[in-house]
Amino acid sequence: MSASKRTGLRWLAAGAAMGAMGAWAAITAPGMAVGASAADARAQAAADRAEIEQLMMGDYPRALDGRDWKTYGSLWASDGTFLYRGTTYTGPAAIAAVFDRPATPPAAGAAATPPARTQHVVTNLTLKLNGDRAVAQAYWQTLGVRTGQEVILGSGHYEDELRRENGRWKFAKRAIVNDLPPPALAAAAAATPAAR
Repeated sequence: MSASKRTGLRWLAAGAAMGAMGAWAAITAPGMAVGASAADARAQAAADRAEIEQLMMGDYPRALDGRDWKTYGSLWASDGTFLYRGTTYTGPAAIAAVFDRPATPPAAGAAATPPARTQHVVTNLTLKLNGDRAVAQAYWQTLGVRTGQEVILGSGHYEDELRRENGRWKFAKRAIVNDLPPPALAAAAAATPAAR
């Protein structure tokens, strides 16, 4: 037998052995991610994480700072809840209505003041995916202008539960936690003797 025929037979035998191993793995490990399935699962997890990052760190702060309350409310699931300043609101319409209120008219003869401009910065995301649900936390800071100076108006973190609804990730529950009190409260706390 020629060397080229022996090489061809070796390749044929190796291919048959690999095919048999693949069939054995599929038969003996039902439901177990093998080969392309594991890669598909990793790709789906990466896509889910990217979509949740876009929701939490892109869409949410842009809707908030742009005062686009319809878009803001649409970021919640149909029965999503929002805990804000001690009150829980349920559903996109109720959540949008928290902020979408007419401005208080100025006093007679006074000029109307435009709404304060803010920039919300979201960082330090931690995320745990579990199929069509996820839990996450992230830090937030609100930047604004006071007496002509750019300042941090508030700082804290979000505690989130997320759910895929109609193919899109939404907030199932979001709580805003203020970690640093406003300067006036901090000053008052500093002036008060500590309880012993």
